[in-house]
Amino acid sequence: MVSDKFMVNSDAGRMAAARYATANFAWQMKLDRRDALRLSLLVEETLGMVKAVVEDFYGQLWFVGEGARCEIHFEATTNMDADKKQDLLSVSRTGKNALAKGFMAMLGEVFSNAAHGFGNMMDNYGQQTMAYGIVHSPGVNMASPDGLMPVWTLQSYRSGLERDRDANGEAGQAWDELEKSIVANLADDVIVGVKGDRIELVIVKEFKG
Repeated sequence: MVSDKFMVNSDAGRMAAARYATANFAWQMKLDRRDALRLSLLVEETLGMVKAVVEDFYGQLWFVGEGARCEIHFEATTNMDADKKQDLLSVSRTGKNALAKGFMAMLGEVFSNAAHGFGNMMDNYGQQTMAYGIVHSPGVNMASPDGLMPVWTLQSYRSGLERDRDANGEAGQAWDELEKSIVANLADDVIVGVKGDRIELVIVKEFKG
């Protein structure tokens, strides 16, 4: 089952519409009250993260459900001119510690910078902790729905941190932030991917009932 796509932005009315659409999808999926709340929390955290990165954001939100698997999709089109892209890249290079902001702030920066291409993500974050989640050589089995090519995944990020957290101080700190995150604890995976001029965030949740 695929829901209709609807526009979301920082306007309070559209945010309320997102909550209604989430409740409607939970009802269609026959989720119990606890799982419906989990789905709602994932949507709220996702939109809050995007709003924190881009004050006047807009994009499309929709849901995909099959069996017990649910996906939350948020899509934005990268229609910024070169000057605007350079401004954002300059902000990302200020040396501010993304770890201190928490996992969702870090994810927001990954999402924002994915708009500038996979190579630029590597340049900006190749030596930093968030690079643990970068997918260097996506395989055929890693292609997400609709042919989206993943450039960063929560599963890769979690695996890399778990491997290095005892030997690397930054990895250990990032692991602690990951443990505190609502999204990281509720979601089975988070995928940031690109397709043409689109950048998409997909949150995957397998509800056990």
